[in-house]
Amino acid sequence: MKKILGCLLALLGFAGCESITNSAEEYGTPYVEFSIKGEVTDGENALENVEVKLFHPHFSTSRMSGMTDKDGKYQISARDIGPYDTLKLKLIPDDLNNKYECDTAYVTFLKSDFSGKKKKDYWFEGSAEKTVNFTLKKKDGK
Repeated sequence: MKKILGCLLALLGFAGCESITNSAEEYGTPYVEFSIKGEVTDGENALENVEVKLFHPHFSTSRMSGMTDKDGKYQISARDIGPYDTLKLKLIPDDLNNKYECDTAYVTFLKSDFSGKKKKDYWFEGSAEKTVNFTLKKKDGK
């Protein structure tokens, strides 16, 4: 009976616990925090109400987005499992007024970009920030 219970517990992940402190075993997942900010313009003027969508390599649809303010600035902040050796994200600004052509930018976070690991939070692997600016072109005839 003990062997059966041991096998069941192992299947549930209890055998994979790692001793982090001297006192107890803990179960968790390392994570990172990242932020992408920037500005969307038409080359001369800031563009308001442009939705900048963030696409993650593990998801087929946009997982999060940020809207530009009156100054054309946006920010997207997220927490993700990690650390990654390389995390490649795709950003697509979507002009909700349909006056500007779509654009795409790729953002790469390297493991070395993340810093600020905290001693009290064993699973936190650090945070990083990148800036990505967009200059959108007007659609023909608009």
